[in-house]
Amino acid sequence: MNVAGFLEARLSLAGKVALVTGAASGIGRATAALLAQLGATTVFLDRDRAMLDEAVAECRARGGAAHGVLIDLSDAAAIEQAFAGIAGEHGGIDVLVNSAAMNVSGASVDYELDTWHKVLDVNLTGLFVASRCAARSMIDRGVGGAIVNVASVGGLSAGITGRANANPSYRASKGGVVNLTRALAVEWAGKGIRVNAVAPGYVRTPMIKRLTDDPAREAATAEKVPLGRLAEPEEIGWVIAFLAGEGASMVTGQIIPVDGGLLS
Repeated sequence: MNVAGFLEARLSLAGKVALVTGAASGIGRATAALLAQLGATTVFLDRDRAMLDEAVAECRARGGAAHGVLIDLSDAAAIEQAFAGIAGEHGGIDVLVNSAAMNVSGASVDYELDTWHKVLDVNLTGLFVASRCAARSMIDRGVGGAIVNVASVGGLSAGITGRANANPSYRASKGGVVNLTRALAVEWAGKGIRVNAVAPGYVRTPMIKRLTDDPAREAATAEKVPLGRLAEPEEIGWVIAFLAGEGASMVTGQIIPVDGGLLS
């Protein structure tokens, strides 16, 4: 057996159109760049124009087929319009990675409802709208596809990061992502659409910049992780890429922790 060829065939995304939300930074950016390296025509979606342009330019400089679309994931109508345009321009959607998210910490007894709704609108409702838009394209073409959601260990265990980290809207939204992933996987399985999620632990991204800017805090956090360190965005991206490809053709409805052993 030609092992290299066998693995390449199952990881390759050549000829596929992949969309990644939250692609201007962090896990989304690393994942979008990786999918492009694996051969996909990759559409980077984000609300930060400057960072989006930078991410797309960087990907193109490395030979990737990358396109950028400015989008607000809290605006359902804007998502519908953008996805319809992308599907029309590129002939369909084969892969969707829902990576966009926001996190606003605060004690539950004082938490502003406007903030609660804003976080849920992006992290859960926006993800749902994006997923059904992608699914419509996949169903219309009759070829199936793959959707990979970025959940969190915080969506699987409320106590994993301790009592001091109060972020009720983020945890609720990620818990919703976990069960929405399972529900959509079952609903769309007959259409050939696989839906899975990764549940990262501590990852070196802008979302936890306050932690990583403090060496003492980062060291204390790393001590909680059995592998002894924070993850890099690319390490999450590789798992997402596997779930998006043919190597995971029998995997659906699964939540894969990528957490260095936090949940063990």
